[in-house]
Amino acid sequence: MPVALRFLAIMLLKAGPQHLPYSITLLAGAAVLYVLSGIMVLSSSMGTEYALGNMLLDVAVLFAFSYLCLRLLHYPKRFVQMVSALAGIGVVYHLLAWPLFIQIYDMQPEQQGGTIFALLMLLLLSWQVLVYAHVFRHAMEMSFGRALALSFGYLFLSIAAAEFIFPGS
Repeated sequence: MPVALRFLAIMLLKAGPQHLPYSITLLAGAAVLYVLSGIMVLSSSMGTEYALGNMLLDVAVLFAFSYLCLRLLHYPKRFVQMVSALAGIGVVYHLLAWPLFIQIYDMQPEQQGGTIFALLMLLLLSWQVLVYAHVFRHAMEMSFGRALALSFGYLFLSIAAAEFIFPGS
């Protein structure tokens, strides 16, 4: 099965990160595409240099968080496949969120919270948290509840790090 279909299967909760090949090249490619797709999305609301900084920080948080969790649970050899899955899935979410992000950014601040676009963005973010939890569950052999807590923890850490390093961006 082609790698793109494996990413789709993971996003539909039909496969786990273990179904991806163990490949440093895949990891590097997924990470680069993750950064580039994130810059593309974020550049619609901030300068490219801030978008680049935000995405490099996000990749650093993704790698560090994944490594730390896998290391603490004694599964460090699963790092390549797990982060490949998370980065590859992140690319798809960036591409899906891009048109919504543009629509929301172009609205007046008082309109942003109560639109169909905001609801769709919330649904997309919820799906991403669910799929990340699915990946964590498979990679670290844990209950779905714990994996969901890790997924929310990663989301919070990623947002908090960006706000700390790039306040208001």
